[in-house]
This record gives sequence, structure tokens and C-alpha cells, in this order.
Amino acid sequence: MSGEGATEDTNQTRFPHLAPNIIHDPSAETSGLIAGELAAEDGSMISRDNLISHTYGSVSHGELPKNYAIDDPHGGYALPKAQLYTVVSSLFMASYLAALDATVVTTLLSFIASELHAVQNISWIATAYLLSSAAFQPIFGKISDIFGRKLLLIGCCFLFGLGCLICVTDSLVWLVIGRFVTGIGGSGLTSIGTMAMSDLIPLRDRGLYQGLANIFFGLGSASGGIIGGIIADTLGWKYVFALQVPLAVIVGVAIQFNLNLPQGSPGLGAHGQDIWQKLKRVDFLGSIFLISSLMMFLTAASLGGKEISYTSNSFLLMTGGSGLFFAAFVFTEIYISEEPIIPIELLGNRTVLASSLTNWFYTMGVFTTLFYVPVFYTSVKNLTASQNGWRLVPNFLGVSFGSVGAGYYMKKTGRYYKLAIGAGILSVAGVFKITLLNTSTPTWQQYLLLIPSGLGYSCMLTVTLLALIAATPKKFQACTTSIQYTFRSTGSTLGVSIASAIFMNVLSQQLTKNVSAIISDPKLAKRVISRALDSTSYVNEAPKYVRGAIRDSYEAGCKGTFYFALLTIFLGFVSSLFMREHRLHTSINRD
Repeated sequence: MSGEGATEDTNQTRFPHLAPNIIHDPSAETSGLIAGELAAEDGSMISRDNLISHTYGSVSHGELPKNYAIDDPHGGYALPKAQLYTVVSSLFMASYLAALDATVVTTLLSFIASELHAVQNISWIATAYLLSSAAFQPIFGKISDIFGRKLLLIGCCFLFGLGCLICVTDSLVWLVIGRFVTGIGGSGLTSIGTMAMSDLIPLRDRGLYQGLANIFFGLGSASGGIIGGIIADTLGWKYVFALQVPLAVIVGVAIQFNLNLPQGSPGLGAHGQDIWQKLKRVDFLGSIFLISSLMMFLTAASLGGKEISYTSNSFLLMTGGSGLFFAAFVFTEIYISEEPIIPIELLGNRTVLASSLTNWFYTMGVFTTLFYVPVFYTSVKNLTASQNGWRLVPNFLGVSFGSVGAGYYMKKTGRYYKLAIGAGILSVAGVFKITLLNTSTPTWQQYLLLIPSGLGYSCMLTVTLLALIAATPKKFQACTTSIQYTFRSTGSTLGVSIASAIFMNVLSQQLTKNVSAIISDPKLAKRVISRALDSTSYVNEAPKYVRGAIRDSYEAGCKGTFYFALLTIFLGFVSSLFMREHRLHTSINRD
């Protein structure tokens, strides 16, 4: 860091009329960047490394005014209020639908699989949506920069609705295909919707709207299982998918008639080019390599240790193939592609890299606790599904407050760094408290247990998104949004997969140790261990003299995942320390 600072001081001394915040301010984009690029052409002036340095555009304490006034004609926004609220409401609905469809089948899996005679392949009904959703998110940023946000959003509404229609079938194959297509549309609705809001709303106010969007996404995730169960019980499971089609159409129509961005907006896409010229600009090779890498990686992470063994040829082939495709992607983006789908050089920006890693590690940790705290309640505390569910409700309230509160704080202060530090401390303390969970934990603490980490995580999601966008030129805001969603989706999958491996490994070891100490008959002990590994409910069916040993084993397995979550949250907190404070502008033009 001292070396970078020395370089900047030298440039300032030699060229005092070219201040770093003018040449390198990523929010200025126009004259500032052009001046920087011209200077970079002369090696004696400013190097390309300095052009992407993390220090550009950062602000120091006291630089921001206490109050601010936004510009005309629409109060700093890109659209009149009526159109703005219609578009934003539609994007909130799109976010809700995408999240709902990811969880809507959770209560229906066994029912659908039984009706289609496909119990052995039950996991693919849920996995197909999650895989396509995560794998295609990274490419939407650059593609929407070329073709425009409106066209891509309408296309994703079409894919989402089409996928839901395909799911109205009696064939497992077509159901999985439908879920895959729906996942592509759903991922675009969330990621491009976030990009579109950045086209519409000044950065100073952007966090508040993102907080509201996070609430709708959370509502969709939380209500998916409930809504799916109610509709399936009253109308049949096929209507769970069919009823989403008209909602997708409504969102698409609202966007078509109201998302009319002003001239010069990056959300309009490329100007003065026909469809073939635009297609030539798409980095198809890089996209294929990236999607292939993510598909293999996420499939291996999702199925490893469950449907396929970690030592199997299938797992090794998928992980090895994922690494090769990712290496090919990086090579393509650096040396071949003229317009990379994700500019690798963006990760040379300190704030972009730190924000991405923060998002990645936090998502790993929080999703691990969301999965395994309920497992603890069920297997160790012997709680019912409804009792388990009620203990998760306060967490949603905390997440909602954190999302909106973070946005309101940034709107009022124009800052986010101190908020990130505070949210990080809260998250680390919250997960540490989770590691102390035991059978004697009071009931009232069980209800409040997930609030600190959930609140801190929701703050961090909003902060990292704003930090990424503010740290880069306006023309890269869609690509940085794609980076945010890529790190989040891979973080959740990888975190839960690693936690699952830890859980099963510790559980197996503890069951072998504890059960074998009680049951002297090796065959009987092996049968008890096998059944305990297969189902958490077996603890209530096992012989009474061995139930305590099984519960202790499950507690040890859950504790292993909690310690893993604490480690990843701490790494996320450390990563957040390397972010820089950048200016949150009060108008779309970043004036």
C-alpha cells in the first residue's frame, strides 16, 4: 500500500494540474477517465496499474457535506415519480418471484416425486433451478450493457413464464428442464433488476431501495414453502407453477411501458448498432467457459458427499473440469476477448476485490447457520417443524431492519465504511453466540439467536453492492453487480456444501465412538449408526439407552458447522477492512 501511495505522490508532484481524484475518480467516467487513459498511454506519466488502483475515487473524512440537494428535473432520479415507482414496484415483484420459485418446491418435493415415480431423482427438481440461476447470473451484466436492460428484463420475464409453463407436466425430465429455464429467467430478474435500479436511482439513495428489494427477496424465500403447500393442497401442485405465469407477464408489461431511460443512460445498451453488430460484441467464448465452470463447480458442490462420493470419478471429473474451464475463462478474458463478460482487471481495484470477498465469506457463514441451527433444534432439542419455523421469524425481521436501516444510514450520511465495520462486529459476535448454543440455552435466546448475524449480513449485502458500484466507472456498474451476485451465489452453495461435509464427517466419527461405547454387538451398533446417519428423526425411534449418545453426536456435528461459520464470518470481516470509502453521488449523472 505504501508503494502505491508513493507512486501517486510522485505523479502529483510531477503533474500538479492532474489531481488523482480527477484523473482516476471512477464516478466521473467522462473527462476524468479520458484524461487518465491519455496519460496512461505515456509510460512516463501514469501506468495502467495506477489507472485501476483502489485509491481512485475514495474520499477522506469530512469531505462530504452534512446535507445535500439533488438535481432537477426528477430530483436526481432518471424517471418521473409515477414511472419510477411503477418500475421499481415491478422490479420488487420480479425479485419476489425469483426468490419464491427457489423455495416453492421445498414442501412439494416428496409429493411431486412420488406422483411422477421419481423419488430417486428428487433432488434435481430443486437443484435444476438453483444451478441455472447461479451459473447464468455473471453474464447478464455485460449482455445488458450491449442490448439494454429493458430488452433483457422482458426476455427474462418470458423465460421465467415459459419455464413455469413447462413445469406443468407429468414428465420428470420436462419438469427438470422447466425448472432450469425458470432459473435462467429468475437469475436475470434479480441481477438485471438490481442493475436497472442503479440506472434509475442516485447512489446516495440507492442503498435504501436496495434494502427494500432485499425485503421482497426475503419475503419470497420465506413464503415459498408455505404458498407452495397451500396451493398444492387446494388446487394441485401444477398450479404452483401455472399461477406464476400471469405475474411474470404483468411484470414484463409494466417494464415495457415504463422503463424509458433517458438518453445517455448505460441501461439503454449500445447505440447506433443493429442486432448483428451487437451479437458480434457478445463474448460467447468467455460466457461458455464461465457457465460451464460454474455448472460443474456448483453441481459437484451440491451433490458431493450425498448423491456422489467425494472420492468418486464423477466428483473428481467435475471439480477438475470446473478448474480447467475457469482457467480457460480467465485466459479468454485477458488475452482473447475484446469485450470481456467480466473484466478481470476490475478485481485489481482494492474495493471491488475486498467487497467481493466480504460478500463471499459472509454468505458462506450465514447460510451455514441458517441450515444447521434448525438441524440442531430438530435433532438435539427435539423440536417440531412448526416450533423450528417460529424461531426463524425474528431473523427475517432483523434482516428487514438491517437492509432498510443500512440504506437509510447511507442516504443520510453518504458513507458506508463505518457501517460495514459495525455490521461486521455484530455478525462475528452473533455467530460466536451461535457456537455457544446447547441444550440448556433458554427459549427466549433461541428466538433471538439469529438476529445479530442476520442483521449484520443484510447490512453488509447493501454496503458491498454500493461499494462495488461506487468504486468503478459508471459504465462498469452492471459488470460489478454481476460480480456481486456471482460471489453471493457461489458462496451460499460452497458454504453449505463444506458445512455439510464437516457435519457428516464429525457426526459419523462421534456416532461410531459414542454408540460403539454403549452397544457391544458390532452388527447392531453398525445398524444403529447407519439409521442415525440417514435421518434426524431416528433419535426418537432408537432404543432409549442410545438416544443420548445420538443426540450428543448430532450436537458435535452441528458445533463443527458453527465453528466453520464463525471462521468464514471473521474472514469476511477482515476482508471488509480493506474497502475504501467512495463518494455516493446525489444524481444519476454522478455529479
